[in-house]
Amino acid sequence: MNSIRSFSGAAGKILLLALAYFVTGQLAMLLAIPPGFVSAIFPPVGVALAAVLLWGYPLLLGVFLGSMLLNLTIAVPGLAQLSWQHLPVAAGIALGTSLQCLCACVLIRRLVGFPNPLTEDRSIMRLLLIGGPLTCLLSASVGTAVLLAHHIITPGQALFSWWSWWIGDSIGVLIAAPLMFIAFATPREIWRHRVGTVGLPLVLSCVVMVVVFFRTSDDEQSRLQQRFHEEAKLLVQSIKAAMTLHTTVVGPTERLFATSEAVGAEDFAVFVGPLVREYPGIRAISWNVRISAAERPQFEATMQASGLTGFLISERQANQQLIPAAPRPEYYPVMFIEPMAENRRVLGFDAGSESSRQAAMQRARDQGAATLTAPLQLIQDDAQKTAMLLFYPVYSTKQPPVTLDTRRQLLRGYVVAVLQIADVIKAALNAYPPDSFQLQVLDISTAPGQPLFSTAGSMKAAVIPASALSLAWQDDIDVGGRQFRIEVQPSEQFLRRQNTLQPWAILAGGLVLCSLLGGFLLSVTGRAEQVRQQVRQRTLELSGILDNAAEAILIFDSSGTIDRANAAAQQLFGYSAGQFSALQVGAILPGLQHHHSALQAWQGRPQETTGLSATQSPLELEVSLSNYVLPDRTWYICLLHDISERKKVERLKQEFVATVSHELRTPLTSIKGALQLLSAGVLGPVPTAAAEMLDLARQNADRLAALVNDILDIEKLALAGTILPLQALDLHQQLTLALQQNQGYADNFSVHLTLDDSQLPESVAVLAHQQRLQQVLSNLISNAVKFSAAGSMVQISAQCGNQQALIKVSDQGPGIAEDFRPRIFEKFAQADGSDSRQRGGTGLGLSICKELMSRMHGTIGFDSVEGKGSTFYITLPLAGV
Repeated sequence: MNSIRSFSGAAGKILLLALAYFVTGQLAMLLAIPPGFVSAIFPPVGVALAAVLLWGYPLLLGVFLGSMLLNLTIAVPGLAQLSWQHLPVAAGIALGTSLQCLCACVLIRRLVGFPNPLTEDRSIMRLLLIGGPLTCLLSASVGTAVLLAHHIITPGQALFSWWSWWIGDSIGVLIAAPLMFIAFATPREIWRHRVGTVGLPLVLSCVVMVVVFFRTSDDEQSRLQQRFHEEAKLLVQSIKAAMTLHTTVVGPTERLFATSEAVGAEDFAVFVGPLVREYPGIRAISWNVRISAAERPQFEATMQASGLTGFLISERQANQQLIPAAPRPEYYPVMFIEPMAENRRVLGFDAGSESSRQAAMQRARDQGAATLTAPLQLIQDDAQKTAMLLFYPVYSTKQPPVTLDTRRQLLRGYVVAVLQIADVIKAALNAYPPDSFQLQVLDISTAPGQPLFSTAGSMKAAVIPASALSLAWQDDIDVGGRQFRIEVQPSEQFLRRQNTLQPWAILAGGLVLCSLLGGFLLSVTGRAEQVRQQVRQRTLELSGILDNAAEAILIFDSSGTIDRANAAAQQLFGYSAGQFSALQVGAILPGLQHHHSALQAWQGRPQETTGLSATQSPLELEVSLSNYVLPDRTWYICLLHDISERKKVERLKQEFVATVSHELRTPLTSIKGALQLLSAGVLGPVPTAAAEMLDLARQNADRLAALVNDILDIEKLALAGTILPLQALDLHQQLTLALQQNQGYADNFSVHLTLDDSQLPESVAVLAHQQRLQQVLSNLISNAVKFSAAGSMVQISAQCGNQQALIKVSDQGPGIAEDFRPRIFEKFAQADGSDSRQRGGTGLGLSICKELMSRMHGTIGFDSVEGKGSTFYITLPLAGV
């Protein structure tokens, strides 16, 4: 059952594609370029390519069927004219289109990938380039070759047909394929957004270009029609003038017989001979005299006696043979004719023996005017040629009788001019380029009209392209009592010369711009989609980070309205997300109650404040505030950290420090005093062994006192409100004092202290706190001494530069290990345990130095080379700078 449904679904898609190809192809052919086989835009190719990409290669069958049906309807106007000869042409063109779709799909799937949302410029460019200009070379080449092989186009038309075919197919792909993708491609969310941003502008721009094309085509057609009609009018006037001239030029011959009753054969020859020679359209001129039945014997005898042996009044049989005329009341035999040599056979022929001649003769007699016969075959021509006889009635009076009866009674005969209409028309056309027009002249005096002349070489109607039918010119003229219709149509050469292809160029150029617009819009919307996806991804990531952050985060605007609170904030304050949206930030952070001033003050560094939970319980918080500005408003991000535990630890630490200060320092002082008294022998002499123990106890008591003092210093410095009062200090005095205070300590280690202040100005002052500066210098000097070998030297030096003083303490000790350097200024930081035990120390000295230098707006650092020594340096701002 599933396979049946699958097959029926595929068959339905194939038939729908074939129908879509046929319908869009018919619409495209409205824009066809003469000779009418190619269009400036051919959307079916784009529809076919997109369909095969979307629904698979089986739809190539729909492409083939749709193309074949379309080309059959183009070649054959109706089913009645359909023949087997048309099928190879249609099948060949359909095969080329199918191959083009196949190659394009294979290349696109391999080089671009499909389905593809076309959000990257590279993918868009490759798809349009492969599906359009590249593979359309195949369909254009195959189609043109098929038309050329079946002689539907000439070799001269092949290049233009190929070029316009390629252009039309390429533009069709560039425009129709994106529209198909917008309608059917996946993912639908992406392509649906492009309906208004790509599809609508593309369709509207194409409609505008088609409207411009039709408007330009109409203007071009009107211009061409006006020009051709002007030329056709001149042509018709020339033909009419030539025919009129040929009918009037023999008029004086009628006067010859009207004024003289004794016109002989020689007189006739002299008079009409020049006319026959000068006017090629006049085949012959004859005198047909009126003879009654009673006058016939005498007339024949007289003519025979004049030298015309065997002269008889004759008529023509059905087999074109001349025989003696049958008895009838009167005859109109040819008595004289010029030129005689070519027309001797006609002498004696009774013009009244044939109905067509007799009808013209009667009209001429009754109207008293020259009258033309219908086209007929001449007696003197065995071949089937058409000519017309012009009958001039001659009466017995010098002027034509007034009444019909008298005209019939006084008729004497006819001057007859044999006109070759084709020769007359050819003579009129000599002044016009023969390849500019197609001409046909018909005698429409009787229905249906009888063709007299055609430039096509036969009497059939000339065939011109359908696009040129509106240029055809038609005019009716009256000559010799007959109606002639002259039809003038442009030739293919004329159309080729006059056709500037301006409308086609405008359409093709405009549609190329439309296709480029489509590609550009695809690129822009693709980039927008990429940005949209990135924003969506980043939003999800940020939301995930915000919702899962361990710290509480609040986001509110400049009015204090809370927009968002993460899960940690909800847990911290005890509000739900919905409750937060109804709160002002001042309700949970009273410090921001007057938020306009507090927002500025709180930004830049963490602030400790008190918050209120949902139960109005106080919360000890550390707040970090920042903001970001958007076009419509400013948003604030508040990072909240619960410092309740830290505050508890700080209180415990303060209690411990107080204990150290009051409960430990006091007895420690007493112990040190007692040890000093014992060592001094106040209670009597101390044994040597006991003295050594007392000395060791005194040293350890000093170390413990130093540790207590350092801990107290660290605690004091940790208080944020602790500010050191700075003053201008003479740097020379401070360095000398530091040397003097630490000389005794250096002597204990047999280390020599030196001072080099030669690079300092004679008078130089630094901005510092004297006690704390001496504490820093003593710490650096004692460290240098402690890590120096006996007999080595520790040098103190100073110099000025960049509005600050640089003080260095250099030793010749073992240097600082590479792995210890990053943490040398940390609290309780020491080198390895064994080294630490040998040299002692609390591990707080350098940490205290760093904090003190920061409070005095200075810096501290070091340079060290393992095995060669270390140099610690501090910088202090110069006083008065």
